[in-house]
Order: sequence, then C-alpha cells, then structure tokens
Amino acid sequence: MSLYALLRPNGPSGFGMSSTAEEVTRGLSLEGKTILVTGCSSGIGFETARVLAQRGANVIAAAQSEEKAASVARAISATGVACDLAEPASIRASVGELKRRNVRLDAIICNAGIMAPPRLERVCGYESQFFINHIGHFMLVTALLDALADRARVVVVSSEAHRYAPRGGIDFDNLRGERSYRPWTAY
Repeated sequence: MSLYALLRPNGPSGFGMSSTAEEVTRGLSLEGKTILVTGCSSGIGFETARVLAQRGANVIAAAQSEEKAASVARAISATGVACDLAEPASIRASVGELKRRNVRLDAIICNAGIMAPPRLERVCGYESQFFINHIGHFMLVTALLDALADRARVVVVSSEAHRYAPRGGIDFDNLRGERSYRPWTAY
C-alpha cells in the first residue's frame, strides 16, 4: 500500500484506495446475474472477474485469445470467450457466439485496454490506444445492446490518463496519430 493511500481518507462509502474487491462486495449475492468482463486475463480485469464469480455471478471472461479466455474460465469457474478488441472480426465472432448462446447480460464491464505504446502503432488505420480502448469496446457494446437485460449496466473502466488529454478535447483531426504521437496523450 502506498503512503498516499494511507494518508488519503476513505470516501463517503467507507471505501478507499486500499479497499479490495472482496471487501467492497462482502455480503453481496450476484446469483442469477450474468456479467461480461473484457480484459480478464490479468490485473484489474482478472480480479474483477474472480470476485464477481466468487459472489455467484455467471461471469463471461472475454480475453484476447481462446487460450487466455479458457485459462481464466478454468481458474475462476467462468465461461470464456475470445474477443480481441483490435480485430473487428474477433469482436463480431464473440458477439455471434454470445447471441448463439442466447446470453442475457446484466452488465458489461469494459476493462480491456492498452496503455502508452512507446511508438505509434495503428489498428484498422487508427492509433492503437484509441481503437482498442474506445472503438473496440464501442463495437462490442453496441452489438450487444439487444442482449442487455432491462436494468443492465455498462461500466467503462478508466484511469487518470484523462488528465493528459489534449487541451481542446479529442483531436478528431489526428485519430491516426500521424501529426503527432505522444504515448501518454489520451485522444
């Protein structure tokens, strides 16, 4: 735990920077709920999927490859699905698979993402962070709108990177990154 986390007070909920997912969800039953989590093969995504499954949710673990999705599914007793957000065909295939299974989603947690590639990389002609973190999730969620339960939630995980956004907001004239590229600039 960081010194900052020790000194910063908890919020009105009683939870703060040092609170764990298990602490925050203690006593919560998610039995009967189906939740899709992207980027669940490591980090925050894995922990989110693990604790949701622990609380009784039917977790659909979406990861970049079949192997990663299957590994997570085995580890936390979930259902795995491959969904590479850098590949529109993979997004369409995962949506197709979920619709074939007639899945009704109570939540989608858009967690997957990349951060600050050291050099400019493009996906489908766009700067990779913009495409994977935003467009890929947009494609996934909009294709699954009809699979959402009436009171479903869509959660988009973010970071403090918004603080580094261009002063005027999204630079729509530079979505390819060709005029300038800085790894820590959020489009």
